[in-house]
Amino acid sequence: MVMMAQSGAESSPGPRQSPSTSVCPSFSIPSSLLTDGFELGGEKIPITRPDVKGRIEFQINFLLFDARSVLAEWLKEKRRYSWIFEEIFSKQGVPQDFIWLAPVLPGVSRSLNSRSAPVGVWALDRPCGSDEGLEMHDDTWRDDRLDIHLATNCFAHRIKNMRQEIGAGWLMASVAYVLSPKIVKDLIEKWDSSSVWDIPLPTAIEDMLSRWAALKIIGMNRSLYGLKFSDPSPLIYDNITSIELARDLSVGEVAKFVGASPRLILELNPKIKPNSGIFPAKTNGHPLIHSIAVPSGTGRVLLQKLQESGYLAPPRQK
Repeated sequence: MVMMAQSGAESSPGPRQSPSTSVCPSFSIPSSLLTDGFELGGEKIPITRPDVKGRIEFQINFLLFDARSVLAEWLKEKRRYSWIFEEIFSKQGVPQDFIWLAPVLPGVSRSLNSRSAPVGVWALDRPCGSDEGLEMHDDTWRDDRLDIHLATNCFAHRIKNMRQEIGAGWLMASVAYVLSPKIVKDLIEKWDSSSVWDIPLPTAIEDMLSRWAALKIIGMNRSLYGLKFSDPSPLIYDNITSIELARDLSVGEVAKFVGASPRLILELNPKIKPNSGIFPAKTNGHPLIHSIAVPSGTGRVLLQKLQESGYLAPPRQK
């Protein structure tokens, strides 16, 4: 860990050190945010309030010191998948800041939700159902909560409903997402406030909110915090939809057809359970309609190979 001397003016959030003693360096919120203000989820955060400032700066230092390697992976993963989140949130009318919540949410949900094990980037405790406008499944061969598109649409639907049900802002809706709308409505009534910074909340929830803010601050000011690494390319792929199979298709066969590894095909199709490794033609005797993701530029190749190998079911007669 490099020790840096404190500069005369606090124009950057770099490590601060007493000129007379050697102490562990710490990072602070950029002075520009303290002056101009800071928003999260479309809400102005009272970032100059000592208790709020202290909580967020604690999380900034936690991320930059204790979780630095994980932080780098989070920021790289955001680069790979952010275009998917941005597209879906824009269509659904959900603030883009929820992208910064994605890395934080699963750990918090795991610590609080004992009813079932949350799954996927949005820590979904169960798949969305047809009554929610999006039919998802968790069965022997797939878990749609691991499908980035389906899961993000499911999360967007639920967080909008949470916000409407509790009648508060997006930050409080995120609390309801982890706890429950009923608990949050009771808290709002008990404390006569709908501000997440004023109501006493479980420690794990307060950490989630502060870490969410800290992650956005770091991500938007990477150079100021000394984070220098090359961003990976966005995860771009061909998604072949409306595929009805004549027989089961293995992930290994898809990989062979497009000249990729089975590991990559599973990465592009995360809903497929590895212990299954197949796109089944039917479930419970009923034909399935598949979407299959393959490396960019190989979609046409896959369709041709499926046709030549007799994997495609004949068109249904109308």
